Amino acid sequence: MSHLDVVLAGATAAFTIDLIIYPIDTIKTRLQASSEWTGGRRELFKGAYQGVGSIILATLPSSAAFFLTYNFLVKNISSALLPSNNLHSQALQSGIHSFSSAIAETVSCAILTPAEVIKQNAQVVSPTSRNKTSLSLTVFQTLLKEPKSLFRGYTALVSRNLPFTAMQFPLYEEIRRRIYEHEGIPHPSLLQVGTITAISAGSAGSFAAAVTTPLDVVKTRMMLLKHGGSKGGSAGMFETAKMIVRTEGPKAIWSGGLLRSVWTFLGSGLYLGTFESSKIYLSRRREVKERI
Repeated sequence: MSHLDVVLAGATAAFTIDLIIYPIDTIKTRLQASSEWTGGRRELFKGAYQGVGSIILATLPSSAAFFLTYNFLVKNISSALLPSNNLHSQALQSGIHSFSSAIAETVSCAILTPAEVIKQNAQVVSPTSRNKTSLSLTVFQTLLKEPKSLFRGYTALVSRNLPFTAMQFPLYEEIRRRIYEHEGIPHPSLLQVGTITAISAGSAGSFAAAVTTPLDVVKTRMMLLKHGGSKGGSAGMFETAKMIVRTEGPKAIWSGGLLRSVWTFLGSGLYLGTFESSKIYLSRRREVKERI
């Protein structure tokens, strides 16, 4: 598997998931935004693709960075620590997957954060107050007045994604391994690869999403202009969490949890299912061309 195949597969998966699942993410953001969302319940489902342009542009390189880093670390650390004749290394393998995904996520978040800030601020603009100017461009121009605000919430994004990926990827690898062992599929077709991967990734992702919902709420509030910018100060993660609980009650820290779990089940399933299928397809096609 070449680096190019990994990049193309990751880009295909990222683009697919962004377009299909984005409206659910918009609704989740609005539910978590509190007073930042000025629209009513009737407008909750309108303008569901607001801000999608910025996240598509950033997701492709951030996705490629994640998978290149993750695959590189897993391959090299495994070859160094796991001899081929070691049959009792499941715990160590899980640790390698957790460590590799954590480092890869840190790299990916550095690329993704500015687009995430633009996206979430565009998502909470009431559709009835929009003008003809691109929302993403308008938000970007506002944030450029204080350039460092583009990276507001990076620590919160990393703090959410690190435990998420540390839980998801080892659980995903284990579920997938057990399915293959149970079904006894030595040479799976592309459809089987996509289906098994989607079920494994979706199940693992929904569990990790439910557990990390409070971190997601804090991340959302910190990235929004009114809460994290000059209008609302620059409170840290713990201060933001305490403020949410104190002013809105304990339930507010779990806002959008169910929707996030559903979104992640669908998103992770489609994302990694598409990624693995695309990767195998590209690899097989390359092998056929090399034999000709």
